[in-house]
Amino acid sequence: MSKVKSAVLLVLATIIIAVLCAMCSASFPIPNSVNEYHSVVSIIAKDSTLGGGYYVTYYPEGVISAEEYVANSNAFGSDTEAKEKYQAKYVSYGTGAIYLEKETVFDEEANEVSESFKEDFDAAATAVRERYEAQHIAGVKVEVCDDYTIRVFLPDLLESPSTTLAFFSYTGEFSVAYGSESDKVIEADRRNTINDYVKGVSARTVQDTSYVVIHFTDLGREAIKEATSAAAEEAGTLYVMVGDNAVISLPVSSQIDQNDPYISGNYTAETSNTVAVLLDNAVNGTQTDLKLTAGDARYLEAQWGENTMLFVYIGLGAFALLSALFFFVRYRALGFAHLYAYLLYLPSMALCLAFISFLHLSVGGVAAIVLSSVLMCVSNASVFEAAKKEYALGKTMVSSVKTGYKKCFWQIFDIHIALALAAVLTFAIALTELQVAAFVFLLGVIFSGVCVLGVTRLMWASMMSLSKKKEAFCNFKRGEDYDDE
Repeated sequence: MSKVKSAVLLVLATIIIAVLCAMCSASFPIPNSVNEYHSVVSIIAKDSTLGGGYYVTYYPEGVISAEEYVANSNAFGSDTEAKEKYQAKYVSYGTGAIYLEKETVFDEEANEVSESFKEDFDAAATAVRERYEAQHIAGVKVEVCDDYTIRVFLPDLLESPSTTLAFFSYTGEFSVAYGSESDKVIEADRRNTINDYVKGVSARTVQDTSYVVIHFTDLGREAIKEATSAAAEEAGTLYVMVGDNAVISLPVSSQIDQNDPYISGNYTAETSNTVAVLLDNAVNGTQTDLKLTAGDARYLEAQWGENTMLFVYIGLGAFALLSALFFFVRYRALGFAHLYAYLLYLPSMALCLAFISFLHLSVGGVAAIVLSSVLMCVSNASVFEAAKKEYALGKTMVSSVKTGYKKCFWQIFDIHIALALAAVLTFAIALTELQVAAFVFLLGVIFSGVCVLGVTRLMWASMMSLSKKKEAFCNFKRGEDYDDE
């Protein structure tokens, strides 16, 4: 490679790496705008261990928190009679964190919670758990607290966590109304269950447009067709409901005659999936009529502390610095070839974590990045040592580099392929959290292989062609002792 081409290539590589590193690490206000550019690293989704999340408590009908009980009691002010009348409706339960409405929840004769309420609450808790499980979000926790409340922890991985937290509190039967919410077109009755009308609900995204797809049976299709027969002359609204909540309000201006209508409504892939999961659960999941009220959502810092990610980035930076020092001490200026490759590897991993929708950063993901980084460092060192040995035996520098790569190529290639296959297999059979870590490791192995066998070699050739003393550039010496292979 000529010196001019080498110089141009190095300048371009330096600019590209500098831009990528700046994009990934720097956030700054945009001139002449109220907006701000957020770095790639800052928008990477983190699981609850590293990035915190939201939690909310669902209160079933007839159950209120102690805070609400006190606030409602105090709202009566000096009206002692009204206050006592209100307080007489409730009884403190357990540790006093919740109050139960006697008429709705408590069986005063047995002096305990009624069996019917227990059954309804168990069904509601199961339905909520099914919904969050269907979203396949790592780190979600659904647990029963104080015996009769449902607490949900949702890692900070969603763009619209409030939508999920609110929608998944909706309970009741699936139904479809047209004209007004009370004019039911499809609902369970004595003759038919809801499954006689609807098979299920799913989400679809086509060319960046997301839809909720309701899969009607032939009977359901006929019911919708008949209800909307006059829509061309007089437009109306179709309501898809769960209990008393209108989950979808669809303006209709023409007759609907489809088994699988695609319903859009400014959905994102995330919100369409939330709506689809809720509706499908109302059709095919655990049924409950017990109403739930979502308390205020609160944000929790990362389980390992608010500075968790800072320490993670410091640790990754320290690893990069130590690996660079090793290469510079042992191979002098040749360390720049490794450094360029590694500075291309890190932004590539960050971009994938930020823009591949199902990926997020977790402890397993950090471990995957470190392991693939070690793989890359060891592979580069193996090639450098092989070339150094060839030079010590008397070959020219160019010949030594070619022979070193030739001798190491299949060994490095095989290791990368084996690790990539192991990552693919783990991704195929593992649960959500391990799946994410396996996919991150797969990306790391791929980038490691590309950087070692492509980028490092190209940078080495470019930098070495600009050096007058190539052996000094690489810190290679003649006549060094090596054990025979």
